Amino acid sequence: MPQLTLTTLADGPRNAITHASFLSDGSGDLVDVDLINPMDFNPPMPPRPALNIYRLWYDFTGFDARLEFDYLSSDTPIWTMSGGRSNQIDFEMIGGLTDRSNELDGSGKLQITTSGFDAGDFGTLIIWARKS
Repeated sequence: MPQLTLTTLADGPRNAITHASFLSDGSGDLVDVDLINPMDFNPPMPPRPALNIYRLWYDFTGFDARLEFDYLSSDTPIWTMSGGRSNQIDFEMIGGLTDRSNELDGSGKLQITTSGFDAGDFGTLIIWARKS
């Protein structure tokens, strides 16, 4: 099983910052793995579209990844991250990348799916999300 370690760096009334560390054991890609679940906030947020992604910092070695918001019928993809380089992406000037899932079917969860996550691949991702 690939190793994914999630650490909450901040969980305030308006902002959430999550650090994710990835290490592949060669067993395959991560598919629709939760990175942020609004139900885990303190206090928990209702299971509905609740997040705006304001910034991403990532460095992936050997694999690519796609972020998406969980949706019962079809996930809502929001950003693709290419491996092999470090990147900082700022969406604050455009109001963030908003969960556009249907309020009745969206869970509010931010998920990741990797591509090419082979033995020895590793990476780091930091997500700053604004709670709505």
